[in-house]
Amino acid sequence: MSRQANLAKIHIAKKELHMGDDAYRAMLNDVAGVNSASKLDFHQQTAVIQRLKQLGFKVKASKKLGATARQNSKSQGDKIRALWLKLADLCIVRDRTEPALMAYVKRMTKGKYHAPQFCDPTTASRIIETLKKWIKREQLKIQKEDK
Repeated sequence: MSRQANLAKIHIAKKELHMGDDAYRAMLNDVAGVNSASKLDFHQQTAVIQRLKQLGFKVKASKKLGATARQNSKSQGDKIRALWLKLADLCIVRDRTEPALMAYVKRMTKGKYHAPQFCDPTTASRIIETLKKWIKREQLKIQKEDK
């Protein structure tokens, strides 16, 4: 496993174990004699991960998307993009660019995903439904104004 992957695992464990900063730094100092995970070498990282496992951290297998999920996600990403462009055509969003869409996706997913094509199917569906409701609300406003 790479150094970056180990660092990520350490930070995930810290979060899942709800470790405060002081407890986390004390554990790092106790196990490896450092106060920051960035200063750990590979063997120290392994030792820290072992300690985190002793404290209750369970390593989860990474979720690999199968071909169907990736294809599904791609088509959902296209749907999100199409709905975004429809909002722009209706003059509801001012910026129809890809960076604007990416900012919207990032905001809707609280930073978990940075572009529609990277969203898992559940998240993509939620974004699609949100965009559809937004379009419907705006169309109803327009209809009321016309009356």
